[in-house]
Amino acid sequence: MKASFYFIFFLLIWSCSNREPTTFPVVKFAGALKNVTQLEDTTNYIFLDTINPHRRLYGLGPLSGMTGEILVIDGRPYVSKLNRKGMNRVRMTYDVKSPYFVYTHVRGWQEADLPEDSVLNNQNLGHHLELLAKKNGINAEKPFPFMLKGQFRRLTYHISYMPKKNGHHKLQLVETSHTDQNVDVIIVGFFSKQHQNIFTPPGSNIVMTFMTTSASHVGQIDELVLKGKKVQLMLPE
Repeated sequence: MKASFYFIFFLLIWSCSNREPTTFPVVKFAGALKNVTQLEDTTNYIFLDTINPHRRLYGLGPLSGMTGEILVIDGRPYVSKLNRKGMNRVRMTYDVKSPYFVYTHVRGWQEADLPEDSVLNNQNLGHHLELLAKKNGINAEKPFPFMLKGQFRRLTYHISYMPKKNGHHKLQLVETSHTDQNVDVIIVGFFSKQHQNIFTPPGSNIVMTFMTTSASHVGQIDELVLKGKKVQLMLPE
């Protein structure tokens, strides 16, 4: 009898921890970008497997030791790690840590209009997202997630990398540009007016990380060039 009671008790706890999100997404974060860039402190503030691994989970951040990027899309964790030769390798695992990470659980997405500008960077996209948020009844004073899906004419991105030499860390960015080919990607982003240098870069209200549809590359977006109307912008419902 007692054993049955404990089984039901733990089953209820497990059910609650994996329940479907029913409200507007609450954005959470651990650690801060400025700890890494200003203090060169790469202490891990979160273990990814401590987050509710629900299929509605979305998040992004650098990999432990600043050796790559982490992107979670619909509960699937994609980890892009740089080796000593600078090669990018992507694997799926929750068994990773991060010095700073931003995440949320999203019940559903709704399509929204993209600006007519052919080039999207952190400034003009951030401004457009704020206007769209107000238009769609989203409180732009609080952080919220968004997604971009489709083909881009070009994208520029970087992968965080902090090699250790002579016992000291030095922050470097490994940049890769796609210029002469169409890039089919999925992008997860976060907008916030209050978290610059926490999870968005200094001077920007947005942070974006992409994954190619083949899951062969993951990186943090710097600039995007659209390809006509072949891109969807998604906001949380």
